[in-house]
Amino acid sequence: MPIFHYTARDAQGAETRGKLEAGSRKLALAQLRARQLTPSRLDESGGAAAAPAGGFSLGAFGGGAKRLRREHALPFLRALMGLVTSGIQTADGVKLLSRRLSDPALRALATALWDQLSQGRSLSQAMTAQGTVFDEATINLVEAGEATGRLGGVLERLVADMEERAEIRAKVIGAMAYPAMIVLMAVVVLLIVLFFVMPRIEMLLASLQGNLPLATRLLMGLANFTLHYGWFFALAGATGASVFWAWRRKPEGRLATDRWLLKVTGLGSFIVANDILRLTQSLSLLLENGISTLPALVMTERTIQNRVFRASFAEARGKIAEGAGISTALAGTGLFPPLAIDVLSVGESTGNIVPGLKDVARDFRRQIARQVQVFIGVVSYGALLVAAAFVGLLAFGIISAVFQISASLKAG
Repeated sequence: MPIFHYTARDAQGAETRGKLEAGSRKLALAQLRARQLTPSRLDESGGAAAAPAGGFSLGAFGGGAKRLRREHALPFLRALMGLVTSGIQTADGVKLLSRRLSDPALRALATALWDQLSQGRSLSQAMTAQGTVFDEATINLVEAGEATGRLGGVLERLVADMEERAEIRAKVIGAMAYPAMIVLMAVVVLLIVLFFVMPRIEMLLASLQGNLPLATRLLMGLANFTLHYGWFFALAGATGASVFWAWRRKPEGRLATDRWLLKVTGLGSFIVANDILRLTQSLSLLLENGISTLPALVMTERTIQNRVFRASFAEARGKIAEGAGISTALAGTGLFPPLAIDVLSVGESTGNIVPGLKDVARDFRRQIARQVQVFIGVVSYGALLVAAAFVGLLAFGIISAVFQISASLKAG
């Protein structure tokens, strides 16, 4: 008979661990409930946390697995947060959402999670099986919330962070709409002039025994080159992008590209700021909810997106495990600004580093907002300059052709 290892909480909220024999996960879960234990983890000996083969599939919902994407995480977690913070148990909340959500994709997601929860798995384990929806950082924080029994507070912080990031993305997209439209219109006008207007001007000059001016010939040459060889460059670009993306997905490719990205002016500082924000938010949340320092650092490490930064943080974590202070170890990475290190050092000296972590997170949130505004301004003005260059090139080519026609008519 299979043996199941469990982690559960009793009626007083105390955590207990053990093992039991049962014919299936559902029978093991029933045994735990009979003992008045609420399981947070239930694993069969030698089994993985992921869903077993032949388990629940979203394909039963008309290909729902193909529809689920990262953007479904926020509305689902927002709905679950409302239920959990109102006192409903996590599993009951997910089950309720699987029946009440109106969006088919979200309802399918809730059903998939409930299927895992009903087999005794924790919410974080169930979310791991939905990797297209929930990223590693989100799953780790949910796991920490389950371990401390404060999932409601973790969900509130997660939803607030996701809403903030969604708001930033919306601002960037909204700010880019106008310059993108201007550039698109400029390209359309350029194509119309190159492929429809210029050939007629060329025919007119030929009938008048005149030649196109140099600027106009350059425009016509560009049009002919694009028409005959543009497909080759488009195909080569697509092939190169596919090869690069496949290489980046490998560990060595991800590490190399992440190292290169950190060296790009502006982009590197933005990446570092985002990872420091994630790091400080996650670490403060874990420490605040009772997770000890070393396990919290392990969980926090998995929230860092840039692999070079993650490797540097892993070295710092090793130094902390050997007895070094958090601020001293993080200063050794060379990625934290001195002011942030000073704030963390003050927090360590007072015996409570959580307020310092929150202060650093607040400062980097403001820094990211400023960087986004600068990026929007640079891209907007850059797009307008490109559009102006297109228009100027067209105007010069057309005016040169008109003058040439006028000169040919006078000569005739």
